Amino acid sequence: MSEIRKFIEWLSFHPSSEDIARALATEYLSEFSVQGIRFGRLNSDDSIVVLGQFGYPDADLYRDRVIPSNEWRAVNAPDIVLISNATQGEFTPNETMYVSCLRDRGVIQGYLIVEFKNPVRDSEKARTAEAIEDMCVPISLYMSFQNRGAHADSHVAILNDSRDSGAGQLSARQLSILRGMVEGKTNHELATEMGFSVSTIRHETMRIYQALAVSDRKEAAKKALTLSLI
Repeated sequence: MSEIRKFIEWLSFHPSSEDIARALATEYLSEFSVQGIRFGRLNSDDSIVVLGQFGYPDADLYRDRVIPSNEWRAVNAPDIVLISNATQGEFTPNETMYVSCLRDRGVIQGYLIVEFKNPVRDSEKARTAEAIEDMCVPISLYMSFQNRGAHADSHVAILNDSRDSGAGQLSARQLSILRGMVEGKTNHELATEMGFSVSTIRHETMRIYQALAVSDRKEAAKKALTLSLI
């Protein structure tokens, strides 16, 4: 959790997309022998824009380029096949890549592709996937702010829109966790009380942050009280 908090804090300085990809490969996911990272936005017309890249010699060919649907879907590559069909994170059949969905209020807004130097062993798949998915939540939130910012009149308008609309998507479990945040309970206390693993509580906490467009427990608790969610 400390790594995720550190990553979120770093994102608040608005690094470039290229820096985000580089940081993921060389720092936050470095223990998994990452060779390359790409992430991009899926547009409403099914075209794709590559936003951040690290470790690819052909990066200049794709940087900020809008790739039409018929072009990228025609590429016969394991990661593209997953992007075309996946609704959740998956490893490619050769186990050298992991493709994860980036979401905005439940809707897929893009993808993150992580390529490894060697195939990921079965015994390491769960831990590797969990680490990547943990990082996808703040990246999704960061992209959501950027996408809505392009159509908003002000920063305040962005926050009001995302927070008010996302709050209605919280599940009963997430509302219970949010209530615990307001009461000052830790993830360990909530896990014991609710009968879930700490990992589950952590994942649900990050989804609460995304739905409410906040970055920490204090902001989430404050927003919950402001909207009378608890």
